[in-house]
Amino acid sequence: MTDLELLAGLEPEIPGWVLQNRLREAGYVNIWQKIEGLISAGYMERLKKNWYCLAPLLRKREPSLRYLACNINGPAAVSGGLVLFEAGLIPDAVVSVTAVSSRRSSSLDTPYGSIHWQRLPAYLVFRGTYRVTDPPGYITAVREKALLDLLYTTRYTPPNYSLWKDFFFEDLRIDEDEAAGLDFVLLEELAIIFGSPKITKHVQWFRKYFGARD
Repeated sequence: MTDLELLAGLEPEIPGWVLQNRLREAGYVNIWQKIEGLISAGYMERLKKNWYCLAPLLRKREPSLRYLACNINGPAAVSGGLVLFEAGLIPDAVVSVTAVSSRRSSSLDTPYGSIHWQRLPAYLVFRGTYRVTDPPGYITAVREKALLDLLYTTRYTPPNYSLWKDFFFEDLRIDEDEAAGLDFVLLEELAIIFGSPKITKHVQWFRKYFGARD
């Protein structure tokens, strides 16, 4: 079996266990030596321990940074700035992917972009999320959850009501018109799940601010 035949049919993103199983089925005994040989020959590239990507000439599509963000560092969900930008809540394009995970905060630079993981308590990671089914599929937060995730992982909280407006609309660059269209019922439901006094204060401010403009 040639190396090309060995790798045929694999997705661009390759978990280590998938590659190891394929090599075992092909009869290889020194699996790690074969993996290093495939990398040296330019058929694959290593992203981190036990995660690989097919070389450009062998893959049928570009590797999905969002899929990698959700899987390469344990179960996670795309959230934060990328979700908020795509929802129109912040104006600046986001080139990296932020994901929330129950593991410690960390970052990874890949040939396809940077991934940043923000730590949340395990019971919060997948609340307010849904699965995107387009291959290879990944989990992402709804915009309300992404906003609360951002607020939860931001250390600063305005010390008084008068500073909240600048914090949201200037410091975080939240678009005021788009924010008015948020689902405030969902925000309140999520705030209860968070169980965080900080998040409760943020949602109360949002309700009061936009309610006063009705």
